[in-house]
Amino acid sequence: MSDVELTQEMPRPFVGIRRKVHTSELPTYFAEVLPKVMRWVYARGATPASAPIAVWCAMDMESGVADVHAGCFVDGELDGEGEITTGVTSGGDVLRVVHQGGYDTMGESWGRVYGRAKELGRRPGVGWEIYVDDPTAVPAEELRTEIHLPVE
Repeated sequence: MSDVELTQEMPRPFVGIRRKVHTSELPTYFAEVLPKVMRWVYARGATPASAPIAVWCAMDMESGVADVHAGCFVDGELDGEGEITTGVTSGGDVLRVVHQGGYDTMGESWGRVYGRAKELGRRPGVGWEIYVDDPTAVPAEELRTEIHLPVE
């Protein structure tokens, strides 16, 4: 794991499928929606501008239900269709860390990022993850995931 850094980022448009999903069902959700979103992007003659992403719109820690928007960044604007919807990540000051390891340990990295926001006296916004490596091709202990958390 690397150190949490404060970066400047531009807002980035994305497309994806947004659902409320219990954390125990996230692997099934990602396995269903990420290929569907990628096929949809290619069918429109566009190319994904990133590896798969998840935008964490909200998380109910008590119930374990996440409001998550999974898809990919895109260059330019695409109009959503059906369950495929669009969004834009926040720009400006963003805390960033690269988590290395399995998805089951990502909470530790998120905790470090939120801890850094608190140290800086900054209010966190809606964060996102970029799944740099394919979990079907890379061993879990070597997976890299970029964690981004905008702060005000």
